[in-house]
Amino acid sequence: MLFFSALVDLSNAMAPYILFGLVFAGFLHELVPESIVKNHLGKDSVMSVIKATVFGIPLPVCSCGVIPLATGIKKSGASNGATLSFLISTPITGVDSILATYGMFGWAFTIYRVVTSMIISVIAGILSNFYPEKENKKEQKPAAVFSMKAPTNHPR
Repeated sequence: MLFFSALVDLSNAMAPYILFGLVFAGFLHELVPESIVKNHLGKDSVMSVIKATVFGIPLPVCSCGVIPLATGIKKSGASNGATLSFLISTPITGVDSILATYGMFGWAFTIYRVVTSMIISVIAGILSNFYPEKENKKEQKPAAVFSMKAPTNHPR
């Protein structure tokens, strides 16, 4: 019973952030044309990965709220590498995270954290572009072995 209580508490704590991410993704979907996302983030190039990383830096979105945003830019035509770099860079280098790091550790560690986070997200995005997306093969349903219908080719 304690597990379910903790699960409900955690879900309630995460819900506002996920809701914020969904609302923000909706605004982005309505305000930013898909052609812009396709032109800037749709190619499997280093530049699209860097743009996605830089685009994610100023957004004050946590790791829960970034998932709907990343799903939105992926559906708008962003490449796998750009989507992955956005997923990594946004929660790590958000303005709120940068200010919290500065408050606790000072400018030296804050700059180090931002630079290394950007480098990690760009490297991950570039590596993601090297691996082609596998096509999802639809599983064929096996023929039914047992059937409720009587066979049509056998006499009764």
